[in-house]
Amino acid sequence: MNQFNNGSLILSLSALVIAVLSATGIAEANATERRSQAAAQFAKGKVEGFELQRKDFRFFGFTAWLKRGGEWHIEGPVRHRGMLCGTYEAGMRFGIGKPDCTDVQWVSGVRYVTSQYQCNNAEMTHSGTEIDESLIGPFDAITCAEQVIRCTGNCK
Repeated sequence: MNQFNNGSLILSLSALVIAVLSATGIAEANATERRSQAAAQFAKGKVEGFELQRKDFRFFGFTAWLKRGGEWHIEGPVRHRGMLCGTYEAGMRFGIGKPDCTDVQWVSGVRYVTSQYQCNNAEMTHSGTEIDESLIGPFDAITCAEQVIRCTGNCK
């Protein structure tokens, strides 16, 4: 009888592990994204020999900047809705387009610089910095940025 209980326990634990791993895979496959675009506040900047060294972007509650050397930063609040938890990441990409960020050709892919596990209607500040040397060459032409908030887990 003891061997039967051990076998049942192992079978039950194996089924539980498979269920948890499957749910994790489904959660990652069902990642949600929120995107918003913002135009550079001073897209062009050459005044009497002075070259613009930084471009600022403002999203809904988020601020970001890009420096001539390819360094960029994003910061702002992310709210999790509900009791169950999700992992939130904040990222950006940059592009060249019209002043209102239409007809944008993206010169970089989305790069995520934060990751925070959030639960219970929590609002947390996400702040991250990255250096992308591929942005040095097109710096003067960059007019737009896109902020991306990605969530995996229980996202609402």
